[in-house]
Amino acid sequence: MLLLFDVIILMYGLYTIYSSIMMKRTGKLSGWFTGAGGAMVRDARGYIGYIYGRALVMGAVAALFGVAALVNDCIMPIHKVMQALILLFLTVCVWFYATISRAKRRFW
Repeated sequence: MLLLFDVIILMYGLYTIYSSIMMKRTGKLSGWFTGAGGAMVRDARGYIGYIYGRALVMGAVAALFGVAALVNDCIMPIHKVMQALILLFLTVCVWFYATISRAKRRFW
């Protein structure tokens, strides 16, 4: 059961990184960051510039957490590392979603 959760978090992190890079490269908004209301963004370039680096951080932390959780579950227990990573992951999640909320108020 936990393996599935670990893989989902790892894939979330990798896809977040991929989506942010593609959004920056093409200049087109990704539904991954805007939801269904992507057409309502007033300043798409500004939104992309604002969210790009922050999305990379979120994706990297999620991918790191997913890999560490897989190692913890499949290879060897790393309890202290996992405790620190859980705290880091949850902190970055709260920070990132607050950032998304700020970006929506600023650019929508």
